[in-house]
Amino acid sequence: MQDHEVIDRAAERWASGERAEALASLRTRVRAAPAALDVRLALVERYRELGAPDQAGRWGLAVPGLTTPEEQDRAARLFAASGVDASELAMFLVLPEGTALPAEAAALLPEIDRYRKVFQQKAYARWRGADLSADRLGDVIEGALIVALCSWLVTLAIVWGGSILGAQMTGFARWAALLSLTFCGLFSGMVAFRRGSAGRPWVAVAWGAACLALFVGVLRLLALATEHDGVIRFAWEH
Repeated sequence: MQDHEVIDRAAERWASGERAEALASLRTRVRAAPAALDVRLALVERYRELGAPDQAGRWGLAVPGLTTPEEQDRAARLFAASGVDASELAMFLVLPEGTALPAEAAALLPEIDRYRKVFQQKAYARWRGADLSADRLGDVIEGALIVALCSWLVTLAIVWGGSILGAQMTGFARWAALLSLTFCGLFSGMVAFRRGSAGRPWVAVAWGAACLALFVGVLRLLALATEHDGVIRFAWEH
């Protein structure tokens, strides 16, 4: 099939609403024959009609002077987000084999590196919930949660082990539970503060209420221990 036939058939599909098929046929032709200028120009125009400057830039950078500054910038962002190496830029732009990298494409290399760093930072921020240098509170919250979970697991293991050996573990279990409740309260309070700082007041109120309830329980258990010389004993045990 000749280039003009590919363009005409793509135009027919485009007119009938089969835009994805039209674009696919043009892309396939350009990949098979990167030097097919008319097909490449038709592909760029179709992407411009769709309002896709990133793709228009990608396919148009092979032609000097064709792409706009916006299309070049969006193409740089697209390349940076693709994760491919800079040495693969010619393949990404589907340049004819042996063709030197166009000056407009070569000029984008610093922008590509800059966007790649920006995307890496954003990806890390999404994973961590905040930038590392500004997320000290997040580290403390994680630490409190880990300590609370570990203390609960250790307590469970000791209580079960002692019970199997016939030891009296009630007192130890209650003090260990008091410690775990304290860490849970700290965790809830820090989460409440963080959510409040992030502009989520209702979530902060919920975590704050949990923090208050936990510390009320902790204070009550401490009061019982004070009343009974260090032994946490409930009213029904008198």
